[in-house]
Amino acid sequence: MSARVGSAKAGAPGHADGPVAGTDEHVAVDAGPGPQVPWAACADVLHDPCPRPFAEAALRLVDLRAACPGCLLAATPVTGGGWAVTEGAGRTVVPLAVHVPPDQPLLASCLHAWLVAGRPLCDIEDIHVLYGR
Repeated sequence: MSARVGSAKAGAPGHADGPVAGTDEHVAVDAGPGPQVPWAACADVLHDPCPRPFAEAALRLVDLRAACPGCLLAATPVTGGGWAVTEGAGRTVVPLAVHVPPDQPLLASCLHAWLVAGRPLCDIEDIHVLYGR
């Protein structure tokens, strides 16, 4: 899998046909129950696969961040569409990506790249998944 953060216009920075400023390497872990749970302590990105109502998702993300303080970003899908996301040391959870289905945990990695590039989540106007070429 690969993720690209930036403009979807050909020739624009961040597009496959344009210049790429750098890469973002990180450890992303599925925070649901299962064999990856021990890796959560060293994750930069946590994504929970279970869609939940926003209020429940927010509580889940705050708990995840408390258990894994080294994590930069945590995300979980929201029942009815979109994702709940929290970043940094803050406890604020924001709704994002209403067009991104719950089976796309790569969204969390894209958001990590956005943050590492120095861009705040509040600058994101819209997010879409581009399938194939």
